[in-house]
This record gives sequence, structure tokens and C-alpha cells, in this order.
Amino acid sequence: MRTTRRAASVASALLLAAVFAACNKKDDAMVTDTTSLGTTTTTMALDTAPIRVSDIQVGKGVGSDYKIGNQTTTFAVRDTMYVAVITDGAAKAAKLSTKWTYNDRQVVNEDSKTISPAGGETATEFHVTKKTAWPKGKYKVEVMLNGASAGTKDLEVK
Repeated sequence: MRTTRRAASVASALLLAAVFAACNKKDDAMVTDTTSLGTTTTTMALDTAPIRVSDIQVGKGVGSDYKIGNQTTTFAVRDTMYVAVITDGAAKAAKLSTKWTYNDRQVVNEDSKTISPAGGETATEFHVTKKTAWPKGKYKVEVMLNGASAGTKDLEVK
């Protein structure tokens, strides 16, 4: 009984090691277990593509999926401004940051979040709010991924 459990543990460890050793792209990986229990072959799709920002959405609110339902770049003086950063791929401790500016000079807010997506599409939400009215004018939000600019969105408060 102990030998069977030990063999199953070794088989699981070999399977996990093979999964982690897969190349950095979405691919079909072939894993073969040749323990004393016999030979087992498993094919599984892996998404280990490096993380990248695929979309930046801006609007007045986010849904339960952290995406912007009604995208807009025009805001009223009392609105909260939201940005949803959509990423694709996998990463351990990737740092997403936002920098909000007014008239390309004055920094309104900076925020960052560390994410560790396992692959596929992930949405991360950021927002800025103000207790008093926003000054009317041009705003910009820049999104950075691991310190490198991933894109900007121009906004306007009317």
C-alpha cells in the first residue's frame, strides 16, 4: 500500500515537473510517466505565454468581471474615472501601474497592483475619484507593465 502511494506521489511530481518545464508559449505538452505503476501518457494544453497588456478600457464603472461595460473617454466633474487593464498570458508577480495626469503636467494619482495570472485573459481595475469636482480639461492615464509603458488613454472632463 505504501509503495503504491509513494509511486503515485512520484508520478504526480514527474507530471508537475514536466508541466513547469514546458516552453513559454501556448503548446500541447506530452508528458510520459514511466514509474513502477506502468506507462501513462497525457496531453494537455498549456498557456505559459509571457504576460502582455492586450487592451486598456476606460469608463464610468466596471462589471463583476472587472471590465468596462460602457466605454467612454468623456466624464462629468463628479464622475469616478475607471480603467480596466486587460492582460493575456501568465506571470508570477507582474506589476501593473497607472499614472493619471491633468493637462499633461500635474499628476493626479499613481497606483499599482501585483498580479499573478496563470494564463489566458485577466482584467485588473484601477480608478480615481475626488471628493470635490474635477477641474474641467484634458486628462491622461498611462498604464505600465513591470515598469514599461503599455499604453495611454486620453480622457476629458467637461
